[in-house]
Amino acid sequence: MENKKKIILIIFYVAHYCSGQFFYTNYQEADHWLMTNDGIHLNSDSDTANIWSNYKIRKNIRYGNAHHFGIFFNAIDNSNLNLIQEKSDLIGNGLLTNYRFLLPNLEITNSMFFTYDKNEATRGFVRTIKNITMYTNQAYLKFASSKKNGGVMFKIGRDFLIEGDGNDSKIFFSDYSRPFDQLSIKANYKQIHGRFAAISLDSLSNYNRYLYMHTLEYITKKLRLRFGEAVISSGFNESIDIKLLNPFNLWSWENLGSSNKGLNAFLYSGFSWMPKSGLRIYGELLIDDINFHKENAFFLNKYAYLLGFQKTSFPLNSSNMWFEYSNVLNQVYQSFHHSHIYTHRGFPIGHYLGNDFQNYRFHYSQIFKSKISKAFIDISYLINGSNSLKTPFDNPWEDSSGNFINSYRHPGFPTPPLSLSFNFNLGVEIELRKLTYMIITIENQKYSNSNIKSQISLRFWSYLEIKK
Repeated sequence: MENKKKIILIIFYVAHYCSGQFFYTNYQEADHWLMTNDGIHLNSDSDTANIWSNYKIRKNIRYGNAHHFGIFFNAIDNSNLNLIQEKSDLIGNGLLTNYRFLLPNLEITNSMFFTYDKNEATRGFVRTIKNITMYTNQAYLKFASSKKNGGVMFKIGRDFLIEGDGNDSKIFFSDYSRPFDQLSIKANYKQIHGRFAAISLDSLSNYNRYLYMHTLEYITKKLRLRFGEAVISSGFNESIDIKLLNPFNLWSWENLGSSNKGLNAFLYSGFSWMPKSGLRIYGELLIDDINFHKENAFFLNKYAYLLGFQKTSFPLNSSNMWFEYSNVLNQVYQSFHHSHIYTHRGFPIGHYLGNDFQNYRFHYSQIFKSKISKAFIDISYLINGSNSLKTPFDNPWEDSSGNFINSYRHPGFPTPPLSLSFNFNLGVEIELRKLTYMIITIENQKYSNSNIKSQISLRFWSYLEIKK
């Protein structure tokens, strides 16, 4: 135990600044602020924008040389919030190695997670050796090439794939599950951007599962429009399906609402609109099933949507405020066959709250130049239905012969009985040293028919550069 404390103290005191981006340091809020305040192309040189730019730089890991190796240490104490999370909460307490090999057009990355408690490794637990649980978190090869009017990026390996416009979460592809084993291509020409990916998901009940997606975007300084689709294919001894590798084929239109082709398909659209500097209005829509053949059966339509707005520089110049409403109907992300569930290693691929809920989310943060780098308030209110991702898929509107019951009346969305949850989070983020932060929060939580529970929670993370 004493040796563990000494290691923690060494990392705490030795950790220092190196340059670049590392997912779990939560630099993403600065990206969102800069985009909303200055447009998608991020070209402002105002003093306030420089404050947020410097905040991002302080949390970045710049890979200036060909080889870079570092260790990210993460620790969280006594936080029980299930609606409000930091990026570093997506991994448990432990060490995350970070190796990068960089050439002008080539990147090779490997990131391993180590912990003494297998319960801290729920997103990637495979086995424990001498009380140490470890798994590969990220490992990929990326090639990128760009010219004046466009470029292309090719990636193979394990990495995040995030698609969406939300701040709190995305309903298409979020960062909540473990990174995906994927082959992906991203290309752009002027204002047109496209992405294609083929992903190997975890197997369920000996069913091999693959997820295919493609998106097409139109981007200007004030507007971003995104359209996409995805499909999950599964089966015994299933392998990559050649026809689903075609990004120009509309898979969803052929399979949407189908239960007999071994596929679960989704249609997606999203937008971000910045009518003026400092204001962003955004939304997302995911369609799982559409009912074309039954009258007065709206409940057969399965969809999810998200709406929000973000306001920067109010009431103070360096303020960041956003509100987001998300609604996911029951059975979205699910299908008739259990292997088609929209999860990876047990965690949602889309919205992190899963199915059958309505969620209201508010965030306000204020950035400072001092060591107390940021103060923030988070509020989340959840109306949760009784059909979660763990609820077996059923058809109460059909009889035992599969015939539609005309007298069936759906109980409504979310599905009763309902449970209510409220999370409140007030905190400060303190920069102890470069790339070493302590986050202190006062947390309040209340669930249906229970008293408010309050506690103080501490989060600590530090990045130690070993070799550059």
